[in-house]
Parts: sequence; C-alpha cells; structure tokens
Amino acid sequence: MRALKSDIAAKLATRQMRDGQIEQRVRQLTDTWRSRPQASGGTLDAQLNYSNEPAVQRFSVRGMTLANLRNGARETLAIALGGGTNGLRSVHLAPGLSDAEIVARFDQALAPAGVRVSVNKDGELVFSAPESAWPALRESLAVQGGGIRFPAGQLNRLKAEAETPVVMPENWGASDIEAMRATLQQVTQALAHVEAALSKVRQELAMAAQRAKIDLPEIEVAGMGQMAEVFANVANEPGYGALVSLTSALVGINRDRVVSLLRLS
Repeated sequence: MRALKSDIAAKLATRQMRDGQIEQRVRQLTDTWRSRPQASGGTLDAQLNYSNEPAVQRFSVRGMTLANLRNGARETLAIALGGGTNGLRSVHLAPGLSDAEIVARFDQALAPAGVRVSVNKDGELVFSAPESAWPALRESLAVQGGGIRFPAGQLNRLKAEAETPVVMPENWGASDIEAMRATLQQVTQALAHVEAALSKVRQELAMAAQRAKIDLPEIEVAGMGQMAEVFANVANEPGYGALVSLTSALVGINRDRVVSLLRLS
C-alpha cells in the first residue's frame, strides 16, 4: 500500500498516465485484501482490528432502530438467524422499556446464536457475528412480528448492511487525474488504519514474548547443538530404527499445539 501511494503521487506530480502500473498494484492489493481472513488466521477483521479472538463482522438491519422499537404495544419478535429451530430467537418488547433495556433484550436473546447487539450514536442497533458466519447469516436473517413493529404471518426477510470496510481497493481507479486523486486520498486514509493495525500487532507480539519469558521455564541451552546434530544424524540413517526414533520424537506435535504456542493467549 505504501508503494501504491508513492506511485500515485509520482504519477500525479508528472501527470503521466495509463502505463498500467497503478492498475496492477491495485489488483495485487485487492487480491491481498480478499485473502485477509485466511492470511491473518481470522485475527484481523474488516476494520483492521486485531484480536486473538475470531474476527467479527458488524452489521445493521433495516428497521432495527430504537426510534422504531421503543414505540408501540407489547409485541414478541421471532428472529431467524439460520436454518431450523436452533436459529430462531424471540425478543419480547413492551411499552416503557428504556433504550438500554431494549438493547439488552436483543443481546440476551441473540447471544446464544453467536450474535451480539449494541447501539450506535444514531440509535441504530449494531449486530456483530463471527466473520465466518456472516455470509450464511446475511442470507437467512428474517423476522416475524405481531403487526405492530414488524408484519405478522410468515417470516419476512431483513436487509442486513455490513459495516463498510476500511480498505476497499475494488473502488480505487486510475482512469484519469481526478480518479487518481480520489484514489490517493482513500489509499492515504486506509494506510493510516494499516499502520495502526501493525502497531497493535507489534505490541501483541512484544507482550506475547514477555509472557513467554515469564511463564515458560528456562531451558538449558548447553548441549542443544549436540542434540540437534544427533537428531539430524538419526534422520539421515536408513532403516526402520531411524523411522521409529523420528516418529517417537514427533508424537503430539500437531497444528493446534503449534498455533496455541504461537498465540500464547
């Protein structure tokens, strides 16, 4: 992203256009951003918030505002969060509930399904779910009311809007000077978020290293080189005996153990 920013600034300064370099960098960055969930192991969300917990997707739902929910008679909302009865949750609303009570009722009802609820400054309910569950959740979200706040009868599909990512390279262009200026502005803003995320990751790594130093017992390093040499010699020996030695030494080493050790959470 730094390279893209530098290239765009240079092109704008010299007013050179259409050699394909900017477009190529944007495509590369788009591919990198799309691979974020896998590349980060699910620790980096679309807002570039880093956490040892799985990344979440925040979203809003049309009609789910405090202004709409606080008014009206008593009503029970049936909210579908997935297929089957396990994904069906109930929220009971009544006159006189405070805004905090409304939010708490939604949060308590949906939490068992992995969806948490808060509210933003505009009075809209903000839902958050594991990022991996978002595609299925977006397609299945529906509500059934009593005809007061939401229609009665069958479940009605709800329109869920994902929170806008801080990086949207698919919208960046370089077709003309104005497009490049707009792209440069967006790249600069996105780069600030990237730098902040990098700083957070460095802090986490430093804290993990400190925890490892404190929590893990000191290892006697004298003779470790000799042990490594012996292991290498055994590995180079043909025959069943060498295979038994290697497999015995590697018993219990699997991906989960390695990931747990690296995270040190």
